[in-house]
Amino acid sequence: MEILLIMTGGTIGSSFDGDSINVRSDGKSAVVDRYLSEHTDIQFDTVHPLNILSESITCDDFNILAKALFDVDDTKYDGVIVTAGSDSLAYLSSFVGLLLGDCPIPVMIVAANKILTAPDSNGYVNFSCAVDLIGQGIRGVLVPYRNSDGVMYVHAATDLRQADFCDDFDSFHGAYGVFENGILHEKRPYITQHIPRVFDRDHLPRLSDNVLQLTPYPMQAYARINTDGVRAVLHTLYHSSTLDADRFVLWVQAHPGLPVFLAPLHSGRKRYQTTVDAISAGAIPLCDIAPECAYMKLLLACEQDEMTITAFMG
Repeated sequence: MEILLIMTGGTIGSSFDGDSINVRSDGKSAVVDRYLSEHTDIQFDTVHPLNILSESITCDDFNILAKALFDVDDTKYDGVIVTAGSDSLAYLSSFVGLLLGDCPIPVMIVAANKILTAPDSNGYVNFSCAVDLIGQGIRGVLVPYRNSDGVMYVHAATDLRQADFCDDFDSFHGAYGVFENGILHEKRPYITQHIPRVFDRDHLPRLSDNVLQLTPYPMQAYARINTDGVRAVLHTLYHSSTLDADRFVLWVQAHPGLPVFLAPLHSGRKRYQTTVDAISAGAIPLCDIAPECAYMKLLLACEQDEMTITAFMG
């Protein structure tokens, strides 16, 4: 079996550097060396487009990663593994899922909660699960990740949510499945978000920081928000899909022509009056999409001119 390994750094590619944790200067990961020491039937072709801690990822980094993704020869490999950092994993996974959503071979994104030498690191088991899923021909862009409950969850990449202060991950619609005893037990149908076919190897996305993401909090100071150079706004919501509509509506009315999107929202659910007021004022609801994926999709929407931003997001 032949697998393309796209390495970007992150904890899974890090080690202790003095008193702190940092990416290895050679860009390599102990997880690959360990796996090859135990398995002789796998061949990895490795590329290193990035070697960063994921909390420091930039638009330029995403642009470099996009080229590596579009360079994938799906006729040569049985699958692809992208190693990534866990801090911005939901954003990077969504980016990969949006660009490679129709890839005919399995694509796995692998991260670790701690460096590989830590006794409770899940990096090696996550990586091993990714290889097993590729070996079984499990299609999709997926994120295998063992949470602290010891369960190996398999997430659809565009559905992954950011972890909080704990190391555990979940999905917007719940995990796609659980991998146990070498078998993927599907918990729900595979769901992936898509983008219009406007990007390819000859038309790479060139992201720039022209999308503003807002998170609700009490007494939100909308009047102090600077929108210079902003082409679109993603406003995330409380768990009930709500926000302070009194302040928000005034802010939207003060910025005519600036598309403001709301996520997450579930289609078919009753909405609070505050959410109804926000939409009536011109905010655009994005239903059934994780906010991390909505943000990455909005970045892509702003870097094409084949259609309006709103049409791209729809």
